[in-house]
Amino acid sequence: MKVYPITISTARPFIEQWHYSGRCPTGKNLFFGMYVTGLSGTQTNLFGETLYAVTDYGIGVNPYQAQSLSKIANRTIDTEHLLELKRLCRIEPRLEQYPLTQFLARCHKMLKPLGYTDIVSFSDPTFGHSGGIYKAANFQYLGKTNAENHAEDSEGVSRHRRLYFRFARRNGISNEEARKRLGLRLVKTQPKDRWLLQLQRSRT
Repeated sequence: MKVYPITISTARPFIEQWHYSGRCPTGKNLFFGMYVTGLSGTQTNLFGETLYAVTDYGIGVNPYQAQSLSKIANRTIDTEHLLELKRLCRIEPRLEQYPLTQFLARCHKMLKPLGYTDIVSFSDPTFGHSGGIYKAANFQYLGKTNAENHAEDSEGVSRHRRLYFRFARRNGISNEEARKRLGLRLVKTQPKDRWLLQLQRSRT
């Protein structure tokens, strides 16, 4: 098993195929890939290793997330040193000899020298995720988030509220009007489970 930083061009098709959301986040992200030998797959590198799992770390959509986490965890967490684990996925069926906890540990080892101190992630019960992988990887459980309103299109596909927020700002209209023009309706999501891992103490 080898773990390397990978580009979005490598990560995107894998995430779109194997993550339940079917979507790869945009913006500034750090991607890592777990490669294994002796596995057939569509994404193989020059060393004959096949991409088995991918992580995506980035900046969360909530600008006050660090402040909120600081209150819950009862310690200082800086936005500058906080990353959100946005995607974690692997090929199915899983291979028991390559646990995702080991993959996460290697990713976090590579993130430490970059100055990051904390990783936050969320498990979504809507998709049957209990957060067991985070518990096994020594993340601290910090309770549930509040229920949120997300948008859904006419085909029932979930669209993040950022879509109509940005559309409203660009066009100088209300969020309600933006949803109407985009053909979206509001749906209330279930609360998610919140998990936090301290990589190292803050250097500030």
